[in-house]
Amino acid sequence: MALLSLALAGTACHEPTEYSSTSRSGVTKIRVSDNSVIGTAEGISDGRSLASLGNTQFLVASGSGVLYRFDSATMSLDTSFAIGFGSGAGYGEIILPKPGSAYVIGAAGSILEISLQSNSVADELVAGPLPVCMCPSASDQRFYVGDGSDRRIREIDSETNTQLRQSQPLSETPVSLCAESLDESYLFACCSDDAGTVERLSLSSLYSSQVLLGSICADVSAFPAESVWAVAHPDWYGLNGRISICSSFFSPEVQEIALTGHPIGVCSVPGSTLFYVLSYLGDGISRATAVNFLTGDIVDHVDLEGFPWDITSHANGEYVLVLTSEI
Repeated sequence: MALLSLALAGTACHEPTEYSSTSRSGVTKIRVSDNSVIGTAEGISDGRSLASLGNTQFLVASGSGVLYRFDSATMSLDTSFAIGFGSGAGYGEIILPKPGSAYVIGAAGSILEISLQSNSVADELVAGPLPVCMCPSASDQRFYVGDGSDRRIREIDSETNTQLRQSQPLSETPVSLCAESLDESYLFACCSDDAGTVERLSLSSLYSSQVLLGSICADVSAFPAESVWAVAHPDWYGLNGRISICSSFFSPEVQEIALTGHPIGVCSVPGSTLFYVLSYLGDGISRATAVNFLTGDIVDHVDLEGFPWDITSHANGEYVLVLTSEI
């Protein structure tokens, strides 16, 4: 999830506005089977990123420097605690590469390891001058960090919080990462250039090659145990954006699906054939759209108040969670 870098890009349709006050945020829970809203969690100050914690809880990192943990069944706050100082620029993505810990991109550019047992910062590490996106490995306790300054991808061992390897600089700046879990051979880094560059990195060597998808990318997600992945493309200078559904990792066939609004986030739903796409429609309204990757059909959508920040699914595929904030 690297939504902030694209969220307020110039657009002929929606004029960006700067806000100095802290926004109120909420998480909406959508049941996948009938695409219905079954609950909301509120009381979040300046929510920025979201992560599912198994099937029973979820985490929200905020620009106020607080990490929130919610009970998913009741959509009630379990606990909240400070992980740093408030910052208009942070905090960034949350990932869960090992049991008992969450990793968050901190406001000062470091990576914070958060102990979910003690509800405190357990460690702080440097993984490049300007980390902007992360993803966990599909099979072990390593994770990957994409840098917005030197454009490198770094591999981190979460057991020791040390860097194992780094790639050569990518041709473009990465904004989102995902690791595929079918072959466990590739890492995808989507980039924010106009050509829609996706860098495909071999996990054996971190050597990269390119897939060009034609327009600026905002987010990438690979479907579990399938050779299918999807990329969200907003079009801030036009009326609407699209997603690319890609079949095969090495030489993908690409299906382009037009969507109303500007897609800035995408997540797969385990146990289904659906990607959920989070878009901004303008005028303070977001949309979560279910897309069948087998047929390319738009199955249904839910419109939500607020600006879109993040989307994820629970591990069992029963629910999708959407983070939005007022603007």
